[in-house]
Amino acid sequence: MNRLAGALNMGASRDWRTRIAKRYPLIGVIPSWLIVAVMLLPASGFWLGLQLKGSPTSATGAAEIAAQPAVAQPVPPAKTLDRRRLRFVDAADKSVSVLDAESGAEVYRVTGEAGFIRGILRGLARERRRLGKSAEEPFELVRENGLLTLRDLATGGQIELTAFGQTNAGAFARMLIEPQLATSTGVSP
Repeated sequence: MNRLAGALNMGASRDWRTRIAKRYPLIGVIPSWLIVAVMLLPASGFWLGLQLKGSPTSATGAAEIAAQPAVAQPVPPAKTLDRRRLRFVDAADKSVSVLDAESGAEVYRVTGEAGFIRGILRGLARERRRLGKSAEEPFELVRENGLLTLRDLATGGQIELTAFGQTNAGAFARMLIEPQLATSTGVSP
């Protein structure tokens, strides 16, 4: 409190701090070293960043990089289909088996909660029951112009999956990968 009172007492000296404290009384309370640090640290950090960015790699640094073991090249992605007809079959273990409609081979298995996939399938099944359509008719999963759509071939309805976000659409996009190795983790996005 003495500093604040001293800063407001302008009768003594007229240094920079006294003049600023007249307008901003809090300056009289803050220690001088803190004011200097607040002004100099960002400037020195900026200068140091410029120095590090512009410094060339030393000869020893280049030798260390050359001595590192080669990193294996990434595996090319599996073939992705643009269109696939699918059937969804409930399994005895409460999972959903996703079958290729043409070959009958399992291309994906939905285990656990998998909320988005199960929610979409429940809605489509409800619509089929309402219209009296067969559950055996396949669905068609289509990727066109960056959009992922699930079409119900029995009812003619379709759901634009990309509208639900990349994570949710990605749950269905995995069904277009050939050969399918992954299964749903059951984590609801």
